[in-house]
Amino acid sequence: MTLTEEKMIKIAKKSLGLTITDSFDKCCDLYCYNESTVDGYDVWVLTHNLQDIHVCENVYYYEHDLAGAVMEEIQYNGGTETLLHMDEYLWDDLYMDDKMLEHFGETIDSIIEDNDEEGYGLTPAEIQELKEEYGLDAEEIKETVS
Repeated sequence: MTLTEEKMIKIAKKSLGLTITDSFDKCCDLYCYNESTVDGYDVWVLTHNLQDIHVCENVYYYEHDLAGAVMEEIQYNGGTETLLHMDEYLWDDLYMDDKMLEHFGETIDSIIEDNDEEGYGLTPAEIQELKEEYGLDAEEIKETVS
C-alpha cells in the first residue's frame, strides 16, 4: 500500500477536527493528563474544564479505558474543532495512533467522498487503493454517505 499510516492518521485527525497540544493553558477544549496521588499512585484525568474536576466523572485509575473515553469526547464534538491537551508520551502510551487508524477505517467512505472538499490530499491512486482494500466501489460510497 502506498498510503502511509502517518498520512492516514493525519487525515483521521483532520476529519475529527482534532488538534493536539502539549501546552497546558486554559484555552483547550479537552484535557487528558497524568497525575499522582499523595500515596504514589498514577491516575489519569480527562476533562473539559480544569476548574471543575470530579473524581467519579473525570479521573481514571486504569489507563486502558482512557483511549476509548478520549475518542468518545472528541467524536461527541461532532466534527467541530477540538483542541486536545495531551503530551506525546501519553498519546503513545494510550496507542492513540491506533485509535486514529481505526477511525480512518470506520469512516473511509466519507473520507473518500469528502477528499476534495475537506482537503485530505488523497491522490487518485490512493483512493483507488483504498477502494480496493476496503471493498468499496463508487456507488457504495455514494449510498453510504447520502
